[in-house]
Amino acid sequence: MIKNICKENRWIGLLLLFYFFGLLGMSLDGYRDFFLPFTPLNLLLTLVVFYQVNQDFSKRFLLLSFLVFLIGFAVEGIGVATGVLFGSYGYGDAFGFKLFETPLLIGVNWLFLALGTYGIVQFFTKKAIWLILIPPVLMTTLDILLEPVAMKLGFWSWENDVIPLQNYVMWFLTSTLIHSLIYYFRPNINAKISFVVIGVQFTFFGVLNLVL
Repeated sequence: MIKNICKENRWIGLLLLFYFFGLLGMSLDGYRDFFLPFTPLNLLLTLVVFYQVNQDFSKRFLLLSFLVFLIGFAVEGIGVATGVLFGSYGYGDAFGFKLFETPLLIGVNWLFLALGTYGIVQFFTKKAIWLILIPPVLMTTLDILLEPVAMKLGFWSWENDVIPLQNYVMWFLTSTLIHSLIYYFRPNINAKISFVVIGVQFTFFGVLNLVL
């Protein structure tokens, strides 16, 4: 038990260090261009740490993970191609390899955000209505913080530099669909890593909103 806790803390410590130096680098004009290419590594590390601490590698959980990833990537791909879902936007090169002009890693982002927000709410309640509706509120709130920063860092860009209201509506609706699916699978998600992952996201983008 103690050994497992120490292992968890080492993974979490690594993640916190990575975000701390990433936040420091992104906050300083002279170092921002150096740190931006590490964005894909940041996303992958967050996912790896989440799974290492969560310790659920069952076929059922991996299937759920794949479906969440697929939904997140699919809505982004359709959104980029049509402009119908979120509004007219396009991705820059910060997230790496793209398929249909959509970075594969954006599905990873949806995945750990969805599982993390679900894990937080699950810590407080097991009621379906809260597990399906509160996590999307957390995710949409995070997107409100994230959008201005993402535009300034070149993660993506909006037509006429205006973030449409439908973007946030679609974030909420997509998140609700995803969390309905997660509830159907009934995973028991580690609360510690959920609080850490979502907490660092809010801190990272909250601070960058103030300094950029």
